[in-house]
Amino acid sequence: MIRHRNRALQLCRSFAKRATQTFVVGVAGALMVLGNPTAAHAEFEPTPVYNDPPGMFTEATITGTGAGSTVTGSVAPTDFNPLAGYPATIPAGSTPHDPAFAGTITIQDRLTGHSGLTYCIDLNTSTEVGVNYELGEWSETHVPNLGYVEYILQHYYPTTDEPSSVSVSQRAAAVQAAIWFLTDRYVLDTASPIRSLTAAIVADTLANGPSAEPERPELSVTPSELAAPSTGEIVGPFTVNSDGPATIRVTGIEVYTDPEGINQLHDGDVVEPGTRLWARSVSDTEPQGFVLERTATVLEGTVLLYDGSNPGLDDAQKLILARETELVVRAGAVLERFAAGGVQITKRILGGGAGHQGEITIDVLCHDPNTGQEQHHTVTIPAGATAGDHNRTIGGIPAGSTCTITEPTGGDNDQVAQVGSPVIEPATVTIVADETQHATVTDTFEQSAGDVEVDKTIKGPGAGKQGEVVIRLDCDVPGGTFDRRFVIEAGTGADTYRQPVVSGVPAGTHCTVAESTTGENKKVRLAEMTITPRSITVQAGVTSRVSVTDKYVKRRCGHGSGHKPGGAGNKPGGMGGSAHWPGGHLADTGASLPTGRLAASSLALVLAGAVTVAVAGHAGRRRPRI
Repeated sequence: MIRHRNRALQLCRSFAKRATQTFVVGVAGALMVLGNPTAAHAEFEPTPVYNDPPGMFTEATITGTGAGSTVTGSVAPTDFNPLAGYPATIPAGSTPHDPAFAGTITIQDRLTGHSGLTYCIDLNTSTEVGVNYELGEWSETHVPNLGYVEYILQHYYPTTDEPSSVSVSQRAAAVQAAIWFLTDRYVLDTASPIRSLTAAIVADTLANGPSAEPERPELSVTPSELAAPSTGEIVGPFTVNSDGPATIRVTGIEVYTDPEGINQLHDGDVVEPGTRLWARSVSDTEPQGFVLERTATVLEGTVLLYDGSNPGLDDAQKLILARETELVVRAGAVLERFAAGGVQITKRILGGGAGHQGEITIDVLCHDPNTGQEQHHTVTIPAGATAGDHNRTIGGIPAGSTCTITEPTGGDNDQVAQVGSPVIEPATVTIVADETQHATVTDTFEQSAGDVEVDKTIKGPGAGKQGEVVIRLDCDVPGGTFDRRFVIEAGTGADTYRQPVVSGVPAGTHCTVAESTTGENKKVRLAEMTITPRSITVQAGVTSRVSVTDKYVKRRCGHGSGHKPGGAGNKPGGMGGSAHWPGGHLADTGASLPTGRLAASSLALVLAGAVTVAVAGHAGRRRPRI
């Protein structure tokens, strides 16, 4: 509330020195003026009457006076203690003061017509018809003894008919005089017709008071004011605290329920307690902001303070609600619009390594020479941003600010290296209202590279008898530029063989190694194969090695059988017999033959031998004797 009143005063003073005021003569009961005790105290004057519209947060406006009358008396000296009791006579050193009116003052909410009655708690400050007020806290008034005043309001007119033995005007005057006694040390003359009534009210109050401050309806917005650029950037959030839903009223701005500005609120929309709001300025209207409103019961004893919205009026009398009533309570936020501009940062990424760089950050530090304030903005270009231009615009910078642009993080990583320093043109810009300045930050990146080497180890008892071995290197570079096929010739002996190094592989490339042909054949089988590691990520300036190890063992021969020429049996010179090959296969020195072909060959050999023997015998028989 204090911020709203101070802001309203500032706005009033920034407009015309004094708004148009209508001076009305002869409006009976339409004005109460309470002056300085050393000047004209509370003289009743019908003029001036303020016809200013209510402020953004005005909750009540003085419309006139209610029941009451003129009183006479004096203000006791500052060392007088009202809590000691009502004096029998005017205390020595008192200053005479005869208010032209003592009684109730009428108030009304001009927007809704809700009205109420108040008393004055500030004898030495003027107020007038048309002065605008808002609800406040006791602590804001700096008025003493309000707990005792609260007791009076709970037990006397207009909450009750007490003191009931006199007219309504005298009741109101007696109650007001009792309040002034506690707040301003005001003592009635001994001849005053209401002196005994006032003294009795004070005695009852001192004996049974004080009472506690009444609870005010809860409705507030935090913060209550915020600077907003003329360029229309969204500011916030504003948090709503309330004990019930309220409706919104907007002046010169747009209000949203999200920081992106998607869900806009309009006049009359309901805002629930706890809602967070964002806003942006869309006009030159002054003042501009939003107001939340809700009708609530306001208890007697609630204070009303000048809200500062009457041009030319710096201060006004403090009031206190005389009885419980319904009023529209208001809260909200004011946007303080300021002239602003912006700067567009163009991030230019060049070079063969473009697209592989890390995150880049650009700092924009702006200094406003008019206020001495600084703004710090950070532009972030995500890792892997493609080659070319990337634009980012920063708005809402106060006009006249000087902004310095730097690049603290350049995007170097294990895949790319930045060539030289970033080129920033220009490195400093001056912000102009409603314009966008431009600056370009250029980085050139080289692709970092590493090497890949594969070594092949052959071992085991079967080493040297294996067939051809093929190892494949596959890298995720488009076009297969760094893919390789390494061939180990058949029969290569046991040892470790380094394959040609693959150089210049871009850092960050992912490569895998596999053995597409293992070298197994009829002589050997692959007992064990290891690839360590199976995949790698190439690092800049590093040779990544992959080891492929194959262990070969001889295949076991099978067990077979055969028959010797001449038939079955094991007799010497007979045709029977058998041969056994380990594992059922032929020995390693010969080729394998199918069983049928082996039997046929054996039979042919036997028959050939038989024929040879027969021929030889025949020839022997025909040889002539000597």
